[in-house]
Order: sequence, then C-alpha cells, then structure tokens
Amino acid sequence: MYKMIAAFSFLAIASATMTGCNDKEGSQGSAATTKTNYYSSDKCNIDSIAGQISAGTGASIYVPRGVAVFNGWAIDTANQDAPKEMRLRLTGYKGTPTVFKAPAIVDRIDLVKTYNNEKLLKSGFSFTADLSSMEPGGYSVAIEIPG
Repeated sequence: MYKMIAAFSFLAIASATMTGCNDKEGSQGSAATTKTNYYSSDKCNIDSIAGQISAGTGASIYVPRGVAVFNGWAIDTANQDAPKEMRLRLTGYKGTPTVFKAPAIVDRIDLVKTYNNEKLLKSGFSFTADLSSMEPGGYSVAIEIPG
C-alpha cells in the first residue's frame, strides 16, 4: 500500500526576481483606487525553503504540507539599505496570492562586506509560513518590499 503525500512545488524565481512597491500612483484616498507599481531587482536571494537549498532561478523545490521556513536576503535598492518591511508572497495557479508578513530579521555580515555598506546588516529574513491550509500545487515565490 502506498501513502500519497500532498506536496507543494515552489518555483524559486524569487532568487532572481524581487518585487517591490516603492512608487505609487492614483488617489491617496482609497486603497481600491491606489495603483501600485512593481519593479524587479537582482539584489535578493532565497537561500533555502524548508531546509532545502535553492538551486537558483526557476528551480523547483518540493515541500510537504505544514510549516515551512523561507530563508534569504533582500536589499531595498531604492534606498541602498536593509528593508524596513518585507513580505513573502506565494501565488498558485489560480492567481490568488497568499502573503506572509513579519519575518525574523537576520544579520547578514556577508552583504555588508560584499556591498561595502554597513546599512545592509539587517537585510536577512526568515519567514515561517504555515502551508497546511493551502492547496497542493506549484507556487511562485516573491519577496515584496512595501514603499
């Protein structure tokens, strides 16, 4: 007898693409009428998902349903600083995103040395995401830096 384990497949495209929303257009009066622009940056990486090392852009990682930890780093390229806030966005085939907020912040001395910028020390993140209520299937991964 075989046991079937429902698993998630994450496309680790966030290792090369980070979306941010620093520029806003539209009315300030209503969130429904505010348009948000997104931009891409290569100043980020998802190092691991559920303990599995990310193989890079477009890599698939399979994780069982339950709690998974997403570790990595991101730089606020608009300010050349550690982001003040970050969000993890998982989007499945139906197009409805699930967003996780308030990651644990991790010191990244390697980024300080690589970019010769002390302001990048707090650029690391560790999101703990409960995936148990999400449908099995493939999800794209994005790191958002609200502006």
